[in-house]
Amino acid sequence: MDNKVKLGFVPSIRSRAGISEWCSELRSRCIDALESMEGFEVIYPEAAPDGKTLCAAKGHTTTGAVANMDEGDVVAEYFRREGVDGLILCSLNFGDERSCSNIAARLGVPVLVIATKEPPALDNASLARQSDSYCGNLSICSGLYRRKLPFYYAGLFFPEDEEFYEEVDIFSRAVSAVKALKGARIGQVGVRPNTFETVGFNEVAMINKFGQNVVPINVADLAARTAAMEDDDPAVVDKAAAIRDSVATVTVADDYLIRAAKFELALAEFWTENKLSAMAVQCWATARQLFGISVCSSYGRMTEQGMLTACETDVMGSLAMLTQYAAARGEVIPHFIDWTIQHRDNPNWLLAWHCGNAPASLAADPSKTALRSRPNMTGELEPTEGDLSAGLYQFQIEPGMVTFCRLQEYDGEWKMLIATGEIIPSDEELAGTWSWVEVSDHAELYRTMVEEGFIHHANMIHGDQVDVLLEVCRFLDIEPVLVE
Repeated sequence: MDNKVKLGFVPSIRSRAGISEWCSELRSRCIDALESMEGFEVIYPEAAPDGKTLCAAKGHTTTGAVANMDEGDVVAEYFRREGVDGLILCSLNFGDERSCSNIAARLGVPVLVIATKEPPALDNASLARQSDSYCGNLSICSGLYRRKLPFYYAGLFFPEDEEFYEEVDIFSRAVSAVKALKGARIGQVGVRPNTFETVGFNEVAMINKFGQNVVPINVADLAARTAAMEDDDPAVVDKAAAIRDSVATVTVADDYLIRAAKFELALAEFWTENKLSAMAVQCWATARQLFGISVCSSYGRMTEQGMLTACETDVMGSLAMLTQYAAARGEVIPHFIDWTIQHRDNPNWLLAWHCGNAPASLAADPSKTALRSRPNMTGELEPTEGDLSAGLYQFQIEPGMVTFCRLQEYDGEWKMLIATGEIIPSDEELAGTWSWVEVSDHAELYRTMVEEGFIHHANMIHGDQVDVLLEVCRFLDIEPVLVE
């Protein structure tokens, strides 16, 4: 997945005679600041060589800024050709509200609005102000508002201000998530567990909201792919070795490694053939019957490789994985979890757990990672061939701040649960992949989930993504349900 985005920078000016020295300087300072940042490419207009000829192919305006409707048309077309994913509208002085609104309306991408601070007053006979960005920014924003174009106003900054960097970074991550969700292809491998109405989803709502497509495959068809693979196929042998090497301790038989290798190779083929963005895969009990193993740890390994995999055919859960992974620019691996139990002694702790599906890179202690069978999570029993319960990772997730995310849709209306917590290290040994997470008010969090219709699945990722996810909700018209 390519998580890098293109941001179109619009240096907006009110101009009666070219570009002022102040606006020219500020334009250059803004571009320098943006080009120094990582995670995105910045596109912007340049001054025409002759100072007058507008050119949409090259992004030329008279001054390298945008001062009127004609220049706005040129820049909008230039940005469209360049495939801009988001806009930064920046008033260098009073700015031009019409061209800003026109560019935003024509591109239909997320918009960040930044106003620049006032420079020192002129010390001459006119005692004139140099900027008035504070004033003109209101006009730009009102133009967006009246056109019902979603935007986020960051604040009044100089480009060297730390807040400028922070706000642009948050915005670029939100744009990455919006880009990832729009037009995504989501793989659906098999059907949901027959008792889990909770993971049902509305494919039409996904099409209408995000332009997404669900790409299904029958689990039996996947099993046919694995059956066609030979045990001594080099790809199978190499994958089996990688599975063995993924953890410190293996207490499953060698036949599991071969079966899991084939399963993962077949899943990877399905992913690649269909250019998927995320997938939700059927597990119990069908996987054990068709593949002869439990597939929990395989999901962690697929996710580790960027092939985001949600358990129990939870398609909506895979969307939350995709959102957080893209918001992290693929630099942090997500983890599909159950909200499992409240701690017996600490009321604000909850167990973020699943059967054994977390990526091994998230382990708190790599030396304590294990590949187990469900009846043998202590590793005391001898491995047996043909064990249908073999294939669960076992380890504690590394400590640190985490953000939870869950997307839900009811009657065409979308909402996103956003919550934060802190993984607390524990001396316990529990089954599967797990962590105790401390939240500020567990009772409020749990009541919110109950009353807002969120289910027992969520996605969890290390770090604080609250501001990013709130902007994602703003740009996609999703109701944020925030519990901090």
